Amino acid sequence: MKESNLVKRYAKALVLAMDDQAEYDRVRGELHQFLSLLAADERLKIGLATFLISQAEKTAALDIVNAKMKLHAKTFQFLLTVAAENRLVYLEQMVRQLPDAWCAARGIEKFVVHSAVELAGDQKERLLSQLEKALARKVVLEFRLEPGLIAGLSLQRGSVQYDFSLSGSLKKLRETLVGER
Repeated sequence: MKESNLVKRYAKALVLAMDDQAEYDRVRGELHQFLSLLAADERLKIGLATFLISQAEKTAALDIVNAKMKLHAKTFQFLLTVAAENRLVYLEQMVRQLPDAWCAARGIEKFVVHSAVELAGDQKERLLSQLEKALARKVVLEFRLEPGLIAGLSLQRGSVQYDFSLSGSLKKLRETLVGER
């Protein structure tokens, strides 16, 4: 639990430092590229994550990475901070937490939309428009395929699930008729 709070605090601090969506997108993309670099270079990953390497050596390694990747100043500063505080082992979790932290910081409502088949562009736009109208705020949608729904949609908003699928309707009917849960 403590690790989860730590990850959330770092992600929140980073997104609060962002000026706009374009800067957020760039920094998040660069962090993904940096994670790919770490995945490809085990020595760099271990060197930056271990307590056995001095802070000066970690900074020198990050300076080399920065020179090659031409990182945004906020990306580079975030990596320096994470390395200095020996939190690099949590970097991947921090990067995964960024979209949720961004939405929370900007008052954006996030929905995960599960559907049996890929929705058409106009269907996605209509769903987005209707949700924004109903909630009177900006909404972002994340789409996932879930063939088990058979037909329809299931919307997830935080821990709340809204089920408008055929499989959900059949389950409710069975519960009503047989009393199963």
